[in-house]
Amino acid sequence: MLQVKRVSQITFLHSEALDRVPRIAHAFSTRRAERNEFTLGAVSGNPVVQMNRIRFLSAIGAAGWPLLKLKQTHSAIVRDMESTLAATEPVEGDAAVTRLQGAVLGIQTADCVPILVADSKARAVAAIHAGWRGTAARIAESTVSRLLSNFGLDPKDLIVSIGPHIGVCCYEVGEEVVEAIGDPAAFERREEWPRAHLNLAQANRRQFLNAGLRDQQIEISSLCTQCREDLFYSYRRDGKKAGRMLSVIGIVS
Repeated sequence: MLQVKRVSQITFLHSEALDRVPRIAHAFSTRRAERNEFTLGAVSGNPVVQMNRIRFLSAIGAAGWPLLKLKQTHSAIVRDMESTLAATEPVEGDAAVTRLQGAVLGIQTADCVPILVADSKARAVAAIHAGWRGTAARIAESTVSRLLSNFGLDPKDLIVSIGPHIGVCCYEVGEEVVEAIGDPAAFERREEWPRAHLNLAQANRRQFLNAGLRDQQIEISSLCTQCREDLFYSYRRDGKKAGRMLSVIGIVS
């Protein structure tokens, strides 16, 4: 379950599951601060966004930490963050893994699924951006595979938090998406819906199970970004004017 916290007028969400892992700093941002327009991306160089990111990291207990950024392209690319260079120049990809301490991995979303992953002994962390394309490319499984190969981890030691995203209630998709995902259990169909609806959280949950995790290691938020305009930005609801949320995770030194 995710818990709502408010520090220095900034509202963010914490994962109960990740809170139980020692030496892990993390949070899912919302649009709430002094006003309901606290955006954390995606315009590079925007001074308001830069200041909001500084304030957000300070509020969650990661003041001054480098934010390792991705140039997200809805791909299946998983990046190894072995230095803090990506704090200055984002690298192309939609997931990242690291064992660096005192730095956070960050991903931006406005309907897609933000997923934060930590080893239960805080030996490594990962952050994943999974829209339907990344889900179809099995980016969740690829990220687990990278954690295992890079750091010698056991999948049964991983803790996963699937953050706020567009829910199955709102995520109508075409048959091309159904075919690309290739998992009928990830979709719902109802008489009142003209087309299938994709359950992004369940699609990614099933990938984590295929990668060797167990259900009790996976936490899923039920908050829908399109429904909850009071808390979240939504590209499907707001279009190109939508701001972005930022989800981060790092290891405390």
